[in-house]
Amino acid sequence: MATKKKASGSGTAGPGFRLPEPRFAIHHATGEPKDQALYVIPIFSDDDPETLAREVGIEAIARILPDVLDAGLFRAKSGQVLARPEQGLLLGGLGKSGDFHPESLAELFRHLADTLRRIRDRAIVVYLSGSLQAAIQSYNSGSHEFEERLKLDLTRAGRKKASAAKMKPAKDQKTESHDYVGPYDLEDAITQIVSCLWIGSDHMEVLKSTDEDRENSRAKHKKPIEISVRIHGKKSKPADIKAAIERGNALGQAINETRFIEALPGNYLNPKSYEAHAKSIALGAKLRFRSFAMEQLEKMGCGGIVAVGKGSAIPPRMLIVEHVPRQAGLSRPVVLVGKGITFDTGGISIKPSPEMHEMKYDMCGSALTLAAVVLAARRKLPVHVIGLLGLAENMPDGNAIKPGDVYTAYNGKTVEVQNTDAEGRLVLGDLLAYASSHYDPLCMIDFATLTGACIIALGNEAAGLMTASEDLARRLTVASRRSLERLWRLPHWSVYHRGLKSEVADLRNIAGRAAGTVTAMRFLSDFVGEGVPWAHLDIAGVAWRAKGQGSQGRGATGWGLRLMDEFLEQLVREGKK
Repeated sequence: MATKKKASGSGTAGPGFRLPEPRFAIHHATGEPKDQALYVIPIFSDDDPETLAREVGIEAIARILPDVLDAGLFRAKSGQVLARPEQGLLLGGLGKSGDFHPESLAELFRHLADTLRRIRDRAIVVYLSGSLQAAIQSYNSGSHEFEERLKLDLTRAGRKKASAAKMKPAKDQKTESHDYVGPYDLEDAITQIVSCLWIGSDHMEVLKSTDEDRENSRAKHKKPIEISVRIHGKKSKPADIKAAIERGNALGQAINETRFIEALPGNYLNPKSYEAHAKSIALGAKLRFRSFAMEQLEKMGCGGIVAVGKGSAIPPRMLIVEHVPRQAGLSRPVVLVGKGITFDTGGISIKPSPEMHEMKYDMCGSALTLAAVVLAARRKLPVHVIGLLGLAENMPDGNAIKPGDVYTAYNGKTVEVQNTDAEGRLVLGDLLAYASSHYDPLCMIDFATLTGACIIALGNEAAGLMTASEDLARRLTVASRRSLERLWRLPHWSVYHRGLKSEVADLRNIAGRAAGTVTAMRFLSDFVGEGVPWAHLDIAGVAWRAKGQGSQGRGATGWGLRLMDEFLEQLVREGKK
């Protein structure tokens, strides 16, 4: 019998598995273009071939490009690719320039990455034409007023200004074709292109022993593939372009690392091995790291985490990772909280067997939390960020919590568990209560693959956003639209709390099928400290998907990292004013 090989790579990720190696090294193009380079050019169906050929400035391409377009061999439909590597050309279609949307550009480069990762020993240049820059500017022109309406700070003056803003659509804003319109500029486009090249470069076949391409590429070519980005004209500052590329590289690497961990099965990633990985990567990023074992959790009164994890042979944990910058631009920390159920059988309320294997993804909220704090440290953002991860397996053995049992949460409230498959909220409740009592958050955001009802409501295209804070809702909406990671706000009203009343305890953990996503949020609200600006993000539909779409790959998506990076960037920008 052949021995199974463990996934290999350059970065350690705990016992038995390693993080993926980088496939690309992407930087800003400097110096004169090289005739032998492979030029990767996204173009529109209404681009003028002669103008585009003159722009590129390479004699061979200037001869080939008009012929290819005029002959109809390539019509530049959205997503269409024409590869002519022997002639130094790789074209990607974007459709009509008037219908441009940032997601089409992101999706194109995610697909192109699969072709580029097979090209070796050749310079690769991504060329962004004048017509593409004009389309980006046209798209962005309809978003300025939108951004102004949603700009705010967490001060009383900021709230007053936001509430007084008039809701007038921009004259040239095409709300129908510009789906989910938002602020977007050339630097945003470059960051998305670079990060999507990273995402598309790895299919996350993390444990395959027959992945010939993966093994051969690592055995024969240790150096990552060199890709440079060249911008037509000199309108943008080189420093801004370089910063956008560096940000895209940091995001792409962090997203792939997150996807890798999310994709691992439960026998590779459990609370114990997850703790080892988190500690390794946190210390590597110079984060503060703390871990609370089962005995400590019991003494602390974290009854929710203990209740969920006690049915497993592997005890639960609570982890805290903390990025403390030398000079924070804000007086209080941003606190992130993540659900980390490494496998969810449903417990005694066991799930049906079809698709249960997907429950290895029930830890994606914790993976996002960890990655967001690590990324803030790697990018040296001057924001104090604290991440809390609740790790447990939800298993149905003789020690498991039973329907009808009552436990006491960290904040002293008693909870009747009527369904053990509504377990994530029990873990999050303790984390939210702990964070509220130990920190004074500027804001607190939790991430969880919490309810199937959210998938029914929003599909795989958006996460559910629930918050009573208008400030936080607007801030997250701006970050969502700029990052292309969609959020949609659902009600947070207290009327949905009625179904959580229990006859034997302070509350019960379910309120029936109706509005399940919202009632889950209402349950969590009982564990958030008074006056803490808090948002709950249900990421059940976006954390993984059967088919890639837009900037997201197939399987584990690493969703939310670009959102949180942009959210923290906003805080930095506003803090400098």
